[in-house]
Amino acid sequence: MLTEAGVQKELQRIAPDLSPSIARLPMPAYILDRNGVVRWLNMAAVREFGDMRGKRITQIVEPEYATRARQEFAAKLLGTVQATEETVAVRTMAGRRVEVDISSTQLVHDGSIVGVFGLADPTGAPPRVENNSVHLTPRQLDVLRYVAVGHSTENIAKSLGISTETVRNHVRGLMGRLGVHTRLEAVIRGHELGIV
Repeated sequence: MLTEAGVQKELQRIAPDLSPSIARLPMPAYILDRNGVVRWLNMAAVREFGDMRGKRITQIVEPEYATRARQEFAAKLLGTVQATEETVAVRTMAGRRVEVDISSTQLVHDGSIVGVFGLADPTGAPPRVENNSVHLTPRQLDVLRYVAVGHSTENIAKSLGISTETVRNHVRGLMGRLGVHTRLEAVIRGHELGIV
């Protein structure tokens, strides 16, 4: 039986550079090793899908999504893309089919790509309530949402039609308003507030 303490201990062992608070994200989060095997799940993922540790990505996604999942996973490992977003169907441990929006990115340790970190948001989940109690500007909120799905500064700048320096300014501003020090902490805080 997985416990919150066990989840955090396993995360620290697999990915020491990630903040322990990632385990407390309210949405399902996971880590795949270089072989495409699930090595870590947070408690939200276990509640939603069951304990899938030890399963290969191709054993989890429905067959019609397997080829695309393998291609995106390989692209991240090879370094041709840093992050991807996709909607797929997965089969839970209980045998239930669930449509999920996957946002995943390379997991890097000591300069090497060691696996993939991802968020799996069930598409049937209730919409998040807007809670702007920290008073982010509309543009800061836009930037935070791009950061939350793994976009680089350059991609955000292109998407919003602004300079990379302006994106950096918005990131610094939103981190200050959220009271955090890293982009990852900003995403976690945004999830806690229900704004991403």
